[in-house]
Amino acid sequence: MPTPSPLRRRAESPAWRRSPLFRLLRRPLVYWSAVALLVVVTVMGVARQSDRQRQLEAVYGELRQVPVAVSLIRPGEPLDAATVQWQARPTAGVPSGAVTELATGAVAAATIYPGEVVHGERVAGLGGGLSSRLPPGTAAVSVPAGYGVPPVRPGDSVSLVAVFDSFATETAPEARIVAHHATVLELGEEAVTVAIQAGEMNATVSALVWGAVTVVAVNAPAG
Repeated sequence: MPTPSPLRRRAESPAWRRSPLFRLLRRPLVYWSAVALLVVVTVMGVARQSDRQRQLEAVYGELRQVPVAVSLIRPGEPLDAATVQWQARPTAGVPSGAVTELATGAVAAATIYPGEVVHGERVAGLGGGLSSRLPPGTAAVSVPAGYGVPPVRPGDSVSLVAVFDSFATETAPEARIVAHHATVLELGEEAVTVAIQAGEMNATVSALVWGAVTVVAVNAPAG
């Protein structure tokens, strides 16, 4: 049998039971007064916390549940419990266009960084096919890898540079950019597929047919 602790031995000792404090606490009026005081202090603490929350909501707005990326999500990767977590954020801190729900099978249409609230423009359709991975206002083209491709991977930002060969002059033809800040979607042994702006589609296709196009890795655009 374990040895009683000193505090327990003191509480059970006849001397403690005869002490004025013990006899005072045994009185119902004193006991219930202490209980009531404890309840009042607890209620005041809860009320103060509630007032503090209401003050914060008055300044920053009510809390909203929004999906937040917990890791780097590249285009085409699924938006599920492994990559997205629902968190409570003040309304003032939630960007306009943040999604309110994520359907099963939704994928990223553009790179989403850790801690970023998932925006509707960065969410593609269901199924994860190529069309569903295209951000709004973009088109996908495949560029032959015959001239070499930098060691890029899906989600990287690249530009497409074209050269139109001219046999009329002896000077080297000038290179020009036909697609700025395209996003790599897929890599293959013979070609790399990128998403370009819809307004750059005509110039890019013309360059692919009548010229030589190469992929150049560039810094991702700001924002």
